Amino acid sequence: MQSCESSGDSADDPLSRGLRRRGQPRVVVIGAGLAGLAAARALLEQGFTDVTVLEASSHIGGRVQSVRLGDTTFELGATWIHGSHGNPIYQLAEANGLLEETTDGERSVGRISLYSKNGVACYLTNRGCRIPKDVVEEFSDLYNEVYNMTQEFFRHGKPVNAESQNSVGVFTREKVRNRIRDDPDDTEATKRLKLAMIQQYLKVESCESSSHSIDEVSLSAFGEWTEIPGAHHIIPSGFMRVVELLAEGIPPHVIQLGKPVRCIHWDQASAHPRGPEIEPRERYGHVLSGWICGEEALVMERCDDEAVAEICTEMLRQFTGNPNIPKPRRILRSAWGSNPYFRGSYSYTQVGSSGADVEKLAKPLPYTESSKTAPMQVLFSGEATHRKYYSTTHGALLSGQREAARLIEMYRDLFQQGP
Repeated sequence: MQSCESSGDSADDPLSRGLRRRGQPRVVVIGAGLAGLAAARALLEQGFTDVTVLEASSHIGGRVQSVRLGDTTFELGATWIHGSHGNPIYQLAEANGLLEETTDGERSVGRISLYSKNGVACYLTNRGCRIPKDVVEEFSDLYNEVYNMTQEFFRHGKPVNAESQNSVGVFTREKVRNRIRDDPDDTEATKRLKLAMIQQYLKVESCESSSHSIDEVSLSAFGEWTEIPGAHHIIPSGFMRVVELLAEGIPPHVIQLGKPVRCIHWDQASAHPRGPEIEPRERYGHVLSGWICGEEALVMERCDDEAVAEICTEMLRQFTGNPNIPKPRRILRSAWGSNPYFRGSYSYTQVGSSGADVEKLAKPLPYTESSKTAPMQVLFSGEATHRKYYSTTHGALLSGQREAARLIEMYRDLFQQGP
C-alpha cells in the first residue's frame, strides 16, 4: 500500500482518474487479496476518494481460489474459517448466510486433522496392513500431549535448551521417541509401529504450518500463534464468496486487474507512486483430497497431471494392498509455490525468527514513532504481518484494516477540515 498527497491531476499519471478534491491523499493498494480489499474498503468508507487497487492477476482474491465443478465448489486455497468468536471472516460469512448449509462434516471443533474420520485417523503400513485403532489412539494422545508442551515455551516463557535446536520438529521427535522407548507396557513390535508414525504426524504438522519441514519452525515462537475460540467452518458455496462480499463495497473502477507492480519508488522527502512498470460425498461426490508440503510440493508442481496421477495411484495401491484402485479421472491441484506472485501458501515463524520480526515486516516506510513527523509512504499488510494470526484469512483481513487505520489517523485533520 502506498500513499502520497496530491493537489491536482497529471495527464501522464497512469493512476490519474479524473478530478480530485484539493489535498486529497492518493492511495495505491497493491494486491486484491483479503488484506488489500479490506484496506481499500475501509479507506473508501472513511471518505478517501482517490484509491486504486492494482492486482497482478486476472482475478481478485489472492490466495483464495474456489473452483466450481458441476454443482460443487472445491478450494485450491483458503478453506477453513478458523474459529468463530470475534472472527471477522466468520461474522461476515454468518451475516450473509454462507454457513447455513455447512454440515457437521464441514465443521470441526478443536485442532483440524487432515487425515482423520470421526476424530480417529486411519493408518496403513506400506505393506497394506492397517495399524490397530488402539495403537493409533495411544500414539495420538502421546503426540498431542507433547504438542501442548511445544506451546508452553512462548506462553510461559520457558527457556529452550540447546538439544532442541529451538526447533518444533527436533523437540517433538525426541520427546515422543523417548516416551515410546521408555514405555514398559508396549511390545517391541508396537514400539516400532509408533516410532514409524512419528514422521507422518510431523509431516502433517508441517503441512499445517506450511513449512518445508517442521524442523524449520521456531519452538520459542510456536505458541505465539493464537487460535480464535469456536468451531472451524467450511463455506459450501466457496470461500470466494467472502472475497466477493468484501469487494461489493468497492466501486468497480477502483480495482484494476492484470497490473503487476515491479517496483515502488519512495524516499524520505516525497513519494512518487508509479503504475505497473513494463519491467460431504453427497456434496463432493467421490473425491480424494490430500495435502503436499515442503520440497515435495515443489516437485509435484513441476510434474504434469499424468505423472501425479500415476504416482498417487501407485502409492494408494501399495498402502491399501489393493492393486485394482483405478487412476483418477481428473486432477485438480494448486501451484502456489511456483506462482510468481505468491511463491508459497502462507507464513510461519522460522527457527531464528520471532514475533518481533513479524512486527518489523508490518512497519511502514519511513518509520518513526510519530506518524505526524514524517508522512508514511509505503505500508505493509497481509497475513504474514499479523503477529498473532499469521497464516489465516482473518489475520489477512485484520492486517488490511490495521494499515487503513494508520492512514485514516494520519489524514484525520484533513478530513475534519472538510472540502
